[in-house]
Order: sequence, then structure tokens, then C-alpha cells
Amino acid sequence: MTAIGVLCARVRVEEKQIIAALADAGVVAMAVPPASAPLPPGLASADGATLGNQRHDGDDVVRHHELRLIVDRCQNRHVAAATLPLLKLSGIEVLDAGLAATGSRLEIATAFAQANLPRPQAFVGFSEASAMEAAARLGFPATLMPQTPGSATTSLLDHDTAEAVIEHRVVLGSHGEAIVLLQAGAPQAEHTGRHHVVVGEVIAVEGALVDGEAQELAVAAAQALGARFLAVDVARIDGQLVIWDVAPVADFRQATLTGSRGVGNAIADVVRSTTGGLVSALGRSDVSIAVAQNGWEVQVRHGVIGVSLTA
Repeated sequence: MTAIGVLCARVRVEEKQIIAALADAGVVAMAVPPASAPLPPGLASADGATLGNQRHDGDDVVRHHELRLIVDRCQNRHVAAATLPLLKLSGIEVLDAGLAATGSRLEIATAFAQANLPRPQAFVGFSEASAMEAAARLGFPATLMPQTPGSATTSLLDHDTAEAVIEHRVVLGSHGEAIVLLQAGAPQAEHTGRHHVVVGEVIAVEGALVDGEAQELAVAAAQALGARFLAVDVARIDGQLVIWDVAPVADFRQATLTGSRGVGNAIADVVRSTTGGLVSALGRSDVSIAVAQNGWEVQVRHGVIGVSLTA
């Protein structure tokens, strides 16, 4: 049998909603811890690409499910950047944030520039000296953006703050942490909005700046990155709408829906349209699925929003 995997080390509210939406659609879905099994640096066999087993309620038979599609919800983006390409090589289709799923903020900014999408003025710093020069050219306030998409950013309100933050990263961080993207501005909450885009449609929004023009820009950003789903932060800087940042795996539990579907349901719809008849369907009655995965056990109750995770 085949199944849908949700790549996550921990099943949080968002992952529960996705798994529940898939179960409600009659699709076998299972949480897959990203570091649960080794993968070869190349094409894997079908057996090597099978990352989990399932034991259906009512019998003791362990069924091996080949994962033909993975939904990326991995919080550790370093692990995701290494895992997702290997899964794709193994023939597993991956629903993810496109370039934002495995690329850096620099690569993302470059893609937006090539697509002629509006962004704040920005420079890349490669050392303490060049980062400080970049901050000086941008003026203050500015924002320091680490290379990992979705990681926390730091507002640089003045020269002294910039010097302290940049020196700290260079002296105490790794060599890679010395390379940073610096953007002009540090927009306040009333000038920003987060847009949860799923296949060209804004499904939910958060924040103040979520009007039609901002939503169109968010959709264009997701398309430029080849993202099936993505959270896009739009900001107003000096009166202009710009793409401020993106998050490949974002929380959406507090987001306001723009229509009748939630983000989890929208992702489930994409899974169904992508897989067609490939994925084994469950019956419409309540079914309990237990997934054994290196000591992890996930209980998914069909048609009910709820996933319990025990070790």
C-alpha cells in the first residue's frame, strides 16, 4: 500500500490539521520523523524509501506503506535541506515551498530580483567589515536576516546595535553565520502582513497589511519560488509594498481564513489532485491508524481532528 507522509519531528497543531484533513478525505496519512531512517546520497530502492509501517486497528498485521508523497513540515530547515532532495531522488514527490524549502535567503532574494518583484534595498555581508559597511549604506533602522529561511531576524536600530549584533555573530558563530543579508527598514506590525499561499491562492492571512494588492504580491512571490505552499510576509516600506520575507514552514493556527477552506484542507486538496488514484483510501467509517517509527507512535482518528504522539 502507498501512503502520504507528513515530514515533522513533532506533531503540532498545524500537522494535526493536515493529517486530519487527509484522513477526512479518506487518505492514509502518517507523520514521518525526518531523521528516522538513513538515506543514500542518490537513488534509493523502493524498500529504502519506505520510512514507516502501519498497524491498522482491529488486527495485529503490520503493513508496509511506500511513501509516494511527502508534505514538508520539518521545523529543522538544515535537516529538511538535506533530506528533501534525497527523497525526490528516491521517487517520492514532495510538496514544499520550492526554492525556499532548500535554498538560502540570499538565493530567495536573488530569485525575487530576477523576477522583478519589489523588495527592500539589501546587501549581503560576508564578514564583520562588509556587514557593517552594508548597514552603513542602508542606514538605520535595518534588519539582519540570517541565511536560513524562517529563522529569526534582528532589527538594527542604530550603529551601536549593528556593531554589537554583527560582532557577536562573527566571533561566537560559525563561519557560515558571518554571511548575512541586510535589508533596509524594520517595519512595525501595523505595516506588515503574512499570507499563507497554497498553489496560487491566499488561503489565510495574519496582520494588518492583507489587502488585495498585498495578496497579489504574495502569490507572485510563491510562484517565483516554485512553491506549492508558502508563508509570504509583505511590508510597506517608504510607501511601497515589498516582499519582506518568506517562511517555508509556518504556523497558521492563528490565521484568518480568506474563504471556506483552512490551510490544512487546502494542502489536502493539493495532495489529492497530485496523487490521483495512487494513494490507498480508507473507508468512511472511523479508523484508527498506528504508525510505528523508531519508538514513535502516532494515533490518527479518521474524521476527527486529533493526533497523539508518544515515545
